Amino acid sequence: MPVLDALRGLAILVVLFHRFNLDLTPSSLPARLLAYGLDAGWMGVQLFFVLSGFLITGILLDSKTRAHYYRTFFGRRVLRIFPLYYAVLIGGFVIVPLVTGRQPAGHEHQLWLWTYLSNWTGPLGLGVAAFPHFWSLGVEEQFYFIWPFLVRRLAPRGLMAVCVGLILVAPISRAIAHGWIGPAAAYEFTICRIDALAMGAAAAWALRQPGIAAALARRQRVIYALTAAVLFAGAVVTRGYVRLTLVTQTAGYSILAWTFVVLLVGFVLAQASGGQLARRLAPAPLRALGKYSYGMYVFHTILHHEVGVPVLARLGWITPGAWQSLVYTAAMTVMTFLCAVASYQLVEKHFLRLKRHAWLRA
Repeated sequence: MPVLDALRGLAILVVLFHRFNLDLTPSSLPARLLAYGLDAGWMGVQLFFVLSGFLITGILLDSKTRAHYYRTFFGRRVLRIFPLYYAVLIGGFVIVPLVTGRQPAGHEHQLWLWTYLSNWTGPLGLGVAAFPHFWSLGVEEQFYFIWPFLVRRLAPRGLMAVCVGLILVAPISRAIAHGWIGPAAAYEFTICRIDALAMGAAAAWALRQPGIAAALARRQRVIYALTAAVLFAGAVVTRGYVRLTLVTQTAGYSILAWTFVVLLVGFVLAQASGGQLARRLAPAPLRALGKYSYGMYVFHTILHHEVGVPVLARLGWITPGAWQSLVYTAAMTVMTFLCAVASYQLVEKHFLRLKRHAWLRA
């Protein structure tokens, strides 16, 4: 769906704004607003989780009764995710050390990256400095591994019951992890972020029930108004959804996930009805960002630390101002996009073509 490509593009854009944040010391209202906007980009990961839950569950529901259900799903996921992910790890842990004679800091913990478990070990001090952002890829991969079995085996109501249970368990898990281990655990542990994936999954189920989809379409304005009110109240209580505070990590993450689900459902309903609104919600630039969002996510932190930060030091931008931060964010976003396009053309698309084989067709 073009509108979902656009949403994915929006998600990667705000994530990049967060990562390229230069920790401004605001001296004016515009600078304070800019600093807050850049820092709030972490919410883009929550949108990614909602999108993944929606898209993956939709794929699984639509193919639930087909032959080779597991083989098709896992084969296509491997072709989409593994080539770039493992190419980057090989570059970081094999090729670069051979050329430079230096291993990246924390290389002794690389096993957790190779096995997609870094989101469980990073908060315990067992992370690799070069790949701090790979935690969210671990969350998604663990979801991909478990969710197909639940969708296949459960009746529709049973699947919805599991979604509701996960939505209720996640904030409790975050509160426990926050107090027992620390905010990083509540931010990265899969059980702590599963509510966003489960909300997306529940939306995929709901939109496949004709009666529910029609009811949602009729009550859109009421749902938007209630969601806006809850979002505003949450912003007041959490003081702007500060990322690692207890109140944000318990209630705030769930409020944001719900908001993104409502946004997603609105986009999907607009796409289904066609017309001008659907086209306006999916402008070409956002769709392009969505197409290359996976590569952009993989590369953005690496480029920031290995290219951006050294260049800033050479320019003497130790304490950058608002305009310098904007220039840096724009330049790094363009660089990240170009790297992702190159990666897609040189590596990813050749593996994606293998999906055309009969045994991998959905």
